[in-house]
Amino acid sequence: MKIGIKFCGGCNPVYDRSGRVRKFREANPGHEYVTSDPAAVCDLWMVVCGCSRRCADVSGLKDCKKVVLLWDETGFIRLEQEIRTEERSSSSGSREKKVLHLHEKAVRRRLVTSEDVHSFAALTGDESLLHLDSEFAEMAGFKRPPVHGMFLDSLVSSVMGTELPGSGTLYMEHTTRFIRPVYQGDTIEITVEFLSYEERDDCYVGLFRGTCKNQYGERVLTSSCSQMMMKRLFTATGPV
Repeated sequence: MKIGIKFCGGCNPVYDRSGRVRKFREANPGHEYVTSDPAAVCDLWMVVCGCSRRCADVSGLKDCKKVVLLWDETGFIRLEQEIRTEERSSSSGSREKKVLHLHEKAVRRRLVTSEDVHSFAALTGDESLLHLDSEFAEMAGFKRPPVHGMFLDSLVSSVMGTELPGSGTLYMEHTTRFIRPVYQGDTIEITVEFLSYEERDDCYVGLFRGTCKNQYGERVLTSSCSQMMMKRLFTATGPV
C-alpha cells in the first residue's frame, strides 16, 4: 500500500506528531510512505493534525482511495487496526509459505478501555472485585482497578497468532512475568520478537519473546513463548 503523510500547519501541536508517525511507520513497515509530494497518487493519505480542531487543508489530496484525519492516539490505533484487517483480507486467498526471519519483530498498540475490561470479565467469568470495583482495588493497594493480567497476556498471543509467526502457528508453552499494573485508559505497545528455532521433520519449534510497555515506555509484562510452525505453512531462515 502507498501511504501519504501530510502534517497540518499553523497551530501548536499538543503532542509529538513526528514521533507518533515514526512509531506508526515502524509498526507497519511493509508499505511505501510518501511525505514530500502532496500531488502523489496514494492509496491512503494520513493527515496528521496537531489538535482536535482538525484544521488541515485536504482539498489537494484528490487522487487517493481514502483520507484519514488523525489528531489523537485513538485515531492512530484505529487506523493501524484497519490496515491490518485489510492486509489479512487481501492475503486470505494466498496459501504460500510464510518466511520467518530470525530477530524480526511485530509491533501492535492497544488502548485499554472500560469495555475491554468488562467484556473480558464476562467472557472468562473472572469478575474479581479487584478489577471492577475502585474501593476494593484501593483496599488491595492499587490506586484504581488494575486490568486483568491474562487480558494483557492474551494481547501477546493475538500478535503471535495473526502477525508473528502468524496464522497457523500452534501455541506450545509460555512463561509470563507481570511487572507493573495496567489501568483503563493506558495505551499498551505489544512487541513480539523471533529469537531462535529448532528444526524438526515436519515443523519448526520457535522461541519468541513478548514485551508489553505502557505509554510512558515502562515495561508492564514480559513473556517467553514456544510456538510450533508446520513446514507446510512456514519457512524459517537464519542461523540456528
